[in-house]
Amino acid sequence: MMDAAASLFFRHGLEGVTMEAVAREAGVSKVTVYGHFVTKEALFGSVIRRETTIIRRGLDKLPDTHRAVRQSLIEVGLSLVRFLLEPHVLAVERVMTAQGEQYPELLRAYFEAGPWATKQWLQEKLEGLANSGHLTLTAPQSAADQLCSMWQGTLVTEVRMGVRQPPCDEELHRQISSAVDVFLAAYGKPRRDNVH
Repeated sequence: MMDAAASLFFRHGLEGVTMEAVAREAGVSKVTVYGHFVTKEALFGSVIRRETTIIRRGLDKLPDTHRAVRQSLIEVGLSLVRFLLEPHVLAVERVMTAQGEQYPELLRAYFEAGPWATKQWLQEKLEGLANSGHLTLTAPQSAADQLCSMWQGTLVTEVRMGVRQPPCDEELHRQISSAVDVFLAAYGKPRRDNVH
């Protein structure tokens, strides 16, 4: 039932879906759907909460940062942007963009599980790299925000809005690695090669 509802909500938005349609899609009676969810809005809320849990689990699978800072940040960036381009993540974002204003508590739950959790996770990783002497950070929160923004560029928005196809691996790698190079130019420890 939840899978059927998610599929319909992500294709048609909240307004374009009826409880009858959910029952049909799930192959159950309307009475069964109403037995679990009193209103369509309650069902929508359950779908969004389930999807935000999936998004949070996806963040847990991102690679950790390690000594080879540049390569590590490229790997994290690739994993993160590939995750953000997954169809179910794009679908949740589309629905929350359209319906979020009507459901502020769901919008907040989505942000806490998705974008804010991502930035917090990255901030902690960058702080770890700074503490081990690999980066110079005065404002880790801003640095995490900047790196996330550079990794995504307009790419994720363009794919979500349907004006472009997801990038090939080579294009994505180019975008992520150039973002990491700009980031390290700003925050990386200077090389001591020229110091006598």
